[in-house]
Order: sequence, then structure tokens, then C-alpha cells
Amino acid sequence: MDLRWRLFGYVLGFALALVAAAAAWVGLALREDVAEEMEASTRLVNVMLAVSAAPESRAHELQVLLESGQLRHVAVFVERSSLEQGVTPAASGPLATLVDYLLEGRQIHERRIPMGSSTLVIRADARAEIHEVLRDGARIIVTLVVFSLGMAVLAWLAAHRALKPVRELEQGLARIGRGEARVSLPPFQLKEFASIAGAIERLSEELAESRAAQQKLARQLLELQETERRELARELHDEFGQALTAVNISAAYIERHAGRASPEDLKESARDIGRESTRMIGQVRTLLSQLRPHGLEGLQMVDALNDLVSGWRGRVPEMGIETEFPPTLPVLPPLAGLALYRTLQEALTNVLRHSVASRVRLSLQECGRMLELTVCDNGVGQAADVVPRSRGGLLGMRERAEMAGGHCWLADAPGGGLQVRLSLPLAQG
Repeated sequence: MDLRWRLFGYVLGFALALVAAAAAWVGLALREDVAEEMEASTRLVNVMLAVSAAPESRAHELQVLLESGQLRHVAVFVERSSLEQGVTPAASGPLATLVDYLLEGRQIHERRIPMGSSTLVIRADARAEIHEVLRDGARIIVTLVVFSLGMAVLAWLAAHRALKPVRELEQGLARIGRGEARVSLPPFQLKEFASIAGAIERLSEELAESRAAQQKLARQLLELQETERRELARELHDEFGQALTAVNISAAYIERHAGRASPEDLKESARDIGRESTRMIGQVRTLLSQLRPHGLEGLQMVDALNDLVSGWRGRVPEMGIETEFPPTLPVLPPLAGLALYRTLQEALTNVLRHSVASRVRLSLQECGRMLELTVCDNGVGQAADVVPRSRGGLLGMRERAEMAGGHCWLADAPGGGLQVRLSLPLAQG
């Protein structure tokens, strides 16, 4: 059920219950008022009958009848003489003060009926009317106060009950924050909380997949690091070991036969040392370019990329590699230059291994303050199939791009095939 409709139902039901209670209270009060009005009317009629039939000898009986109960809206009392007042004493208190304030400047009408030595006085009584108005107003105020308090309590209880699932949602988010995988939440009746719970569960799954991908990438990076170290150790042992051994043999020959060897033999040994030294220098440059090419942070970036493409053309001559590189590029931040070089290297590797492509087009261009690289092939790959099965190479390209403040993504190439897109920020200034 919708949260709004549930709260609306709670409030409407409670409001109707309060209205019914108020109506019952008004009905009881009306019953009491009617009974009082009828009793006062009956008492007034009896007084009038007693006055019309009472001689002076029955004045005391009339006095007792007047003292038996209060009349409504009129005051009736007996004056015995000008020095002796009868029934009604001077009123005092808040009600009398209010009556004096309300009746200030107004004439109070009265009727005086002689009764022998006494006089019956009939006067309009504003205190009874004011008392009724105040009593009715107090009832209305009490009803409104009770209604307001009841609605406030209902709103609190309804919100407390309706928002109770928020604590479970908060616990689910806390479990995600602790790194738990595949957080599952209980079903909720309200569709708003059910929708939020579904979003939290999807977020949990995506985070779990992201963590798994990061762990896998970390393992692959460690394996790649160990592989590179083994290859470097093998290169140093096989190539440099043999070269250094040859240099050592030639140097030892010169040392032992320097006094009696012919000049030609000494020259040949020196040439052997020079050849081995030159070969070692070339191998060192090759290893350094494999570990980290030179000039990635400066203006030699295009030369480094052209050298990389030339190497691939030499390795795969049957594949047509077309380039659209500008003559020069602005200075790139260190991370951006390395991300550009490694992304192109990994993209060409993936084309060779997986795409079955016969042609690759490479383009590099500036777009505002961004540098964009596009590697487009005519192979069999499609972004919808490749992205869900992204492995270490593609994840590595994305991680490098994000570390450099850029973005790397895959898309379908026009006319078929796959294209790798890389966007990197240029250096500031």
C-alpha cells in the first residue's frame, strides 16, 4: 500500500472517531441544557401562578418558592421595604465583573409588582446568559484541545509505525558499509520502502561485483608483476650473463697476452668487447622501453606511440594498422601519459588475440581540454558481449583512466567491430 494512502486512512479514521465522540458529547450537553431549561420554565410558571393567587399572607410561601431554584435569563425577588432587601445579595467575583463590563452603559429593564407591604421585582438576568455562553465556549475549546492532542498523538504513532522499516533499511546500508556481500532485506508492504529496499539490494550486488572485479584485477596485477620480474630475471641471466661472460673472456685474454700478443689479436678482442657492450646497451634500452617508455610526460608522446605502433606492425604485418596522430601533443600529466600509452598497448593486444580483425584504425585528437584516443577494428567483437565479460585488461584500462581523471569505455564500431574510447584531461596551465 502507498504510504500516503495509509497515513490518510489513519488520520481520516481517527478524525471521524473524534467527530463522533464530539457529537455524542454535544448531544449529552444538549440534553442537560434542555432539561435545565424546562425545569427553569416550570419554576417560572409556578412563581407567576403563586404571585397571581397569593395574598399578602402568603408572601413567605412565595419567598420559599423563589429560593428553591434559580431561574434562567430572569431574576425574581421580593423587596419587603426600602431598608430591607430580599432574596438576591450583591454579586461578586469574576462573573460579576464581566457582567458589569458587558452591561456598562446599558439599561436593565425590570417590572415591579406591589404585594401589600412587599414588592415583587422581575429583572432581566445577564449572568445566566453569559454563564451559558462561557460554558458552551469552554466545551468547544476543550473539544478542540482534545481533537488537536489526539491528532498529534495519531500523527506520531502513524509516522512511528510507517517509518519503522527505515531502521531495517539503515541496517542494510550499514551492512553494505561493513563490506558484506549480497545484502538481503525483508519484504515491505509499502511500495516506497520496497522500492528503496530493491535499490539497496541492487547497490549491494553492484558493489559486490565491483569488489570482486577489483580483487581479481589486484590478483592479475600481482601475477603480471611476478611474470615481468621472472622475464626480467631471465633476460638478465640469459642475455646479460652471456654478454658479460664474453666481455670477461676478452678482457682476460687481453690482460694475459698484452705483452706478447699481436696488435691484430688485441684489436679483435677489443672489437668483441665493443660489440657485446653495444648489444647490452640495446637490450637495456629494450627492457627500459618495455618497463616504462621514455617521453610519456613530455612532448615526445607521439614518438613513443609511433614506436609502439611500429613494433606491432613488425610483429603482425598482415594486419593493417592506420594511424591519425597529430604531429605533436600538449604536455600530459604523468598518469595521463602512462594511461594513454598502456591503453593503446592493451587495446592492440586485445585486437590481436580476440577480434579476428584485418584492419585497425587509431585516432588521437584534442577536444577542448580533453585528449581522446579511439582504437577501432573491423573484427567480430560487440560491446554488449564484451563489457559483461570484462577481464583484467579492460578493467586495467578503466582503472588507469580513472586514476588519471579520465574515462575509458567500449562501443560498437560503425560498420561492425569494436572500438575502445579513452578520454583524458590535459595538463593545466
